[in-house]
Amino acid sequence: MKGDAAAVRALARRPRPDIRLYLIFGADDGGNAALAAELASGFGPDVERIDFDGPQLSKDPSLLAAEAASLSLFGDKRYIRVTTNGEECLPATETLLAAAQAINPVIMLASGISEKSRIAKLALASPLAMAVQSKIPTAADMSKIVIALGHEAGLTIEHDLAEVIAGFTAADRRLAAQEVEKLALYLDASPDAPKSVTREAITALRADAGDDAMQPIINAALSGNLKRLPEELQRMREQAVSEVGLVIVMQRQVMQLAAVAARMGTVRDVGAWVSREKSGNRLWGGGSQSDWTRQLTAWGRPATMARLVERLLGLQQAMMQPTPGPALLLEQELLEIAKVAARAS
Repeated sequence: MKGDAAAVRALARRPRPDIRLYLIFGADDGGNAALAAELASGFGPDVERIDFDGPQLSKDPSLLAAEAASLSLFGDKRYIRVTTNGEECLPATETLLAAAQAINPVIMLASGISEKSRIAKLALASPLAMAVQSKIPTAADMSKIVIALGHEAGLTIEHDLAEVIAGFTAADRRLAAQEVEKLALYLDASPDAPKSVTREAITALRADAGDDAMQPIINAALSGNLKRLPEELQRMREQAVSEVGLVIVMQRQVMQLAAVAARMGTVRDVGAWVSREKSGNRLWGGGSQSDWTRQLTAWGRPATMARLVERLLGLQQAMMQPTPGPALLLEQELLEIAKVAARAS
């Protein structure tokens, strides 16, 4: 059957034992995760979670149904969370829905599929499943989300400031939640002691991140601008920019880029799409129109984006070691990233 966010919230308050599969799919990773967490909260405070991923279930399609039908040793409540990107879980899902019984509900997060995929059609047609499709929130939606997140944290965020926060978190709810959490800590706010967010507080936290100094370096690397990168690296050394801090800010920009790439989809003329989005004020941060075009061309495919994220995480871990030193590691990696982007764009 088909559901939406309102149906999920209703089920979080009153779960239905006849639904054994909740398929949450679509391009909004942050929204999917938020819906899954809200749904899981309805299973009880002490519920145990069992995690599977697509490759596991593709190798053993019977595993999901077997786990859904099994009781824990002490009879504790359990639910199963599955993370997958495509149709690899289709046989496991078919087995689950065809099983004689299922005690433990399954929440399946499948950001990489659409309503036309076989696994979505299967869930939509089954009375034992609920399928919920998410969509990338618009700028107006993100402002409302920021205001709501602030309210939960004890913050009053005026609409114009919510737009600012939405701007540098792109369409990622998780990034927005992190920014709101930082503001709540900075202002010492809570639901019992609410505070109003000011532009000065936002500016102070953004300044701490050093974005202004780091952004040109990051854009040069991600855009594959091999002529500009050496100049930016020299400036980084002269200004004593934090190497680890730069990697963290770069990871955040890559997450923003991934959200925009998901919204862009498979358009052929990336430059024209970027131009339309820029003119409609639907692209925030990330550099110039040329930078956006080059970065989306180079890193817009999910597999390429995943490898970039993995490299940045590995770089951050390696930079914590005493040798060969964070500065050298960072410069080498930025150069390699720029070379890959230059070849692709």
